[in-house]
Amino acid sequence: MVKPVLRNKRFDVRNDSTLCLFIETCTGQKHKFTVTNVSAGGVLTKTSENFDEQDELSVDSMIPYGKLIWDKSELVLGRMTIRRVRFDQETTCHQIAFSVVDSEIPVEGPLGFQLAESLISESSSSQLEIDPERFSLADFVNLDDESIDLFSRARKISIFRREWRKLPQYAYETTRKPSMGPRVTLQTTRRTTRNNFIVMGSNDYLGLAAHPEVINAAKKALDEYGFGSTGSPVTTGRSAAHVELCDTLAHMFRKDNAVLFNSGYAANIGAISALANSGDLILADFLSHASIQDSLRMSRATSRLFRHNDVNHLETLLEEHRHKHKGTLIVTEGVFSMDGDVSKLDEIVQLARKFNARTYIDEAHSFGVVGEHGLGLWENLSGGDKVDVVMGTFSKICGGIGGFVAADQEVCDLLDLMARSQIFSVSIPPSTAAACLKALDLFQRDKSLLTRLQENIRYFVNGMRSLGAPLAPDHASAVIPVIIGDEKKLGLMNEVLLNSGIYVVPIVYPAVSRNASRFRFTVMAPHTQSDLDLVIFQFEKAMKAADFKFEEVVSGATQNAKQGRTTPINLAS
Repeated sequence: MVKPVLRNKRFDVRNDSTLCLFIETCTGQKHKFTVTNVSAGGVLTKTSENFDEQDELSVDSMIPYGKLIWDKSELVLGRMTIRRVRFDQETTCHQIAFSVVDSEIPVEGPLGFQLAESLISESSSSQLEIDPERFSLADFVNLDDESIDLFSRARKISIFRREWRKLPQYAYETTRKPSMGPRVTLQTTRRTTRNNFIVMGSNDYLGLAAHPEVINAAKKALDEYGFGSTGSPVTTGRSAAHVELCDTLAHMFRKDNAVLFNSGYAANIGAISALANSGDLILADFLSHASIQDSLRMSRATSRLFRHNDVNHLETLLEEHRHKHKGTLIVTEGVFSMDGDVSKLDEIVQLARKFNARTYIDEAHSFGVVGEHGLGLWENLSGGDKVDVVMGTFSKICGGIGGFVAADQEVCDLLDLMARSQIFSVSIPPSTAAACLKALDLFQRDKSLLTRLQENIRYFVNGMRSLGAPLAPDHASAVIPVIIGDEKKLGLMNEVLLNSGIYVVPIVYPAVSRNASRFRFTVMAPHTQSDLDLVIFQFEKAMKAADFKFEEVVSGATQNAKQGRTTPINLAS
């Protein structure tokens, strides 16, 4: 990883500092020099030594070992080279400039306390050279910042963000003006001065967020209950609308009850960390959503990730680890949020029964899309009740906000008392619960919603396949990933799409691996075939503008497979 570099290269050493450079030459001679200034690339020193016969300390000499010493601290620098040697008549000392070979000098680390200029200041931000054409967000995700200032990393990221926003390819933080549905008005202005766009990245798969009956249900509840829920579910945050919503979900998922959370993220965090305790084992798909990944970190249980959709690897992990633990929870998703593929749930359930484990499925992206009645992947099983815990959200099927877990009454009782993200958070407003109830009612009454969505998915997938996109012909989810694999080409293509009135957000690292940057299209039921035709046509124009061919992606994926590269943990929302 290339680190953001310092523009102001040299920092003077404090007058009262004891900072010295110790070196050892190829012949074993040892020298100690006083340091006068430091940069990320080297140090300037002075010495009163006589250099007339010091051949090993001439310009371009290689020093095999060097380290900085001050007070009771030391910093090993490794190999160094001499860049300059000159005699200063005023001080009657030789000045020797050394460059480091093996690594940069962490001037912002503890060494910074020896420098005359404080690196803990707002002014130091002007010393950062962070070019968004040279760096990307990937360079900052795991930035190993060793600064003595806690906010140094924040300062670097902030400067990068300000510069990144200036680029025409920047495609984030777009503000929507009053508008709803599959076509919206944005503050972003196209080259034609128009600001209307077809939305191809919305979570509102069925378009119910804009349905008049859903809006009226929310308005009615606002009049009856007011703006907020006023408390958590265990205090004052439970209304009749919340109770009715739980009953509806329990009936839909054939469970005893359901527990509500104020987001899908909170549902996974709270439920998984509450269900699995110390001495238990959690096995989760490698590409599980960030909320699942974070729940593993929060849980006191031992956690392991099995390779994406690799049931054989899951079985291997069960054979190796199951007998060492008490309870075991297997976690997967119905539809994976970045790739749009479905899990092998039937095989996972069979393994769970074989190894006496419990199953937990995140149906966030499949509830309202997949299954005989659109209730999720669990419907495809011979007996849907074989899945122990079903999690879902209201953000996709209803176009709203909030999450839930449906399970047996004993599990729901446990979550009501132990799921921290529910107990210590204000519940969703009654108006949101009422709107979700109406949206679920419409979904169950109007079968054409699911039919139109599934037809649009097939139509768009076929259209993208005609351009060469490596999508499965039977792709069934509303999440349709079109991998570009090159962030610069992705940015150029997005610029074309935006100016053509197509609004879809590019996905880059860390949401996906560096070589899997993509457009993550999502199809809605209210999209017309004319909408989808326009998107496909403009996408083909974008491909030509960026000189992109899908063969590049296939070739890159093959090469990465040969080199044994794997996709990192998915952090997408």
